[in-house]
Amino acid sequence: MKKKYKKVYSLAHQAGYRNYTVKDLLELKGRTKLTQINVITPEEAAAAELADIDLLITGADRLKEIREAAPNTFLTCGIKYTEHESKESIARKCFKLIELGVDSIHTNSWNINFIKYISEFNIPLQGHVGFVPMKSTWTGGVKPVGKKLKEAIKIYEEIKELENIGCWAVEVECIPADILAEINKITNMLTISIGSGSKSDVQFLFSEDILGYHNDSSKTPRHAKSYRNFDKIFQDIQKERIKAFKKYQADVSFKKFPLKKHSVLADQKELIKFKKLITDYNNGNK
Repeated sequence: MKKKYKKVYSLAHQAGYRNYTVKDLLELKGRTKLTQINVITPEEAAAAELADIDLLITGADRLKEIREAAPNTFLTCGIKYTEHESKESIARKCFKLIELGVDSIHTNSWNINFIKYISEFNIPLQGHVGFVPMKSTWTGGVKPVGKKLKEAIKIYEEIKELENIGCWAVEVECIPADILAEINKITNMLTISIGSGSKSDVQFLFSEDILGYHNDSSKTPRHAKSYRNFDKIFQDIQKERIKAFKKYQADVSFKKFPLKKHSVLADQKELIKFKKLITDYNNGNK
């Protein structure tokens, strides 16, 4: 086990090794710039761990595979509040995720009373303020939030409320960088910036933006940066798939596949016996 990992026990009393604990992260506030990536596949998770990304976040769909692919990286998991009609329901979901090895729960656009309830179980929670996609109808659509004084004050109040509840971190999405710079000075939580400037404790991006692929055909957001062009790579891979399938089709049509080397042959003595038995069988000599 690498020295940088420390032994921990999860809330489900499972032993493991992590790059950070919540205590470590809080002690790094103002001292170290950290990174967080949203991953959606085990391959992305494994690559992030090998690249020494500090924090990972994902949804619940492939959580087990992602935890196994990156067993030593601090992992947060988001929960869709629309799937839970009560705080008891969302608590049961949190417990299931803890059993799978998550280190923190992302509260997204939860009811604030749900957040308070879950915090009573000592589950580390990451909040979300600013532009919250599921609340975009209240903030005027897909656009930055916090340019106006009233909006900035509301963001500050939401952050302080999350801090008072006991959240260890808050994702701050698409607010003015200078507003976050001021807020970061007066909160004990780690601030996680996505599109909110460089003065946060953690920088957060989605793997699809870093890698440069977009399943919905959208472009990389203004606040993100692509370090590879996976769109082109995937297009090239698809072209190669088509070429390979066409060549296979042609080989079968022109009897170039399968060849002798692709087949298993019977022993000649056994083959002769088999042919004789088949002949006798067809002639009615059973």
